[in-house]
Amino acid sequence: MNMSKTLWKLQTAGERLWILSNMMAQQAASLGSDGKGISVIAEETRTIANFIQKQVERAIFDNDEIQPNNMRSIAFHLNILTLNCAFECSKIGERCKPAVVCDEDIRLLAREISNLFGGNSKKYEGLIPLPKERIKSIDDTKEFLLLKIAGIDVVEYLANIEEVCTDLERTDTHVKLRGMEVPLIDVCDLLNKLPQGSTYVIFRTPWAKQNKVYAVAADINCIFHSSIGIPKRIPKNTPLSPYLREYWESENEMPFMFMNWPKMA
Repeated sequence: MNMSKTLWKLQTAGERLWILSNMMAQQAASLGSDGKGISVIAEETRTIANFIQKQVERAIFDNDEIQPNNMRSIAFHLNILTLNCAFECSKIGERCKPAVVCDEDIRLLAREISNLFGGNSKKYEGLIPLPKERIKSIDDTKEFLLLKIAGIDVVEYLANIEEVCTDLERTDTHVKLRGMEVPLIDVCDLLNKLPQGSTYVIFRTPWAKQNKVYAVAADINCIFHSSIGIPKRIPKNTPLSPYLREYWESENEMPFMFMNWPKMA
């Protein structure tokens, strides 16, 4: 693809992002205090849209070269924003349908930007929004987040996820999140494997005796919906079996392994 066509596609994506960020901000305003999280996501999306537009202008008028790594990083952060928007929507429920639609469009634009600059967006292809026709409340949700930690697939209820962050300051035991020290669960260290990376999932444990906040380094695979899940006894030789709280067989033939995060901490 020649550069002029790439710039045109990038400019179109930036303009669309700007429009979607405003639509999302309007939806957040209509939700009152419940829309604060979506409002922050809308503002960050608008900032990215403005950055893209400035990059295009410099490339056209000043002959500045657009760095592919910068655009792939932008696409990655847009995907993180779509994840966090999905978490917010799962907590709000039916009232946030318009935000869900915007979130899906932003995810598709993130994939397009990544592909324009040679990125691998396949890992995000399964990143789907909550079903538009049947968003469930936090009490009966069947939406899940699929994570890969230390090379092992595990799942968690979407309603238990607070947010996904990148590049947090960390020690061996904690990460710093907006001035708060959050206990870090490092599964790679537990299994003597190489460090996972710099993406952290922040979640709560309402099913435990103490509903605490934890952080785990993980690779985000997707958000998905499953209508059938059958709790089973944990099979022998299951990875991380001493740290599992539940094991399900599901309709999509993938076992649902729910971690006992406090035990790992």
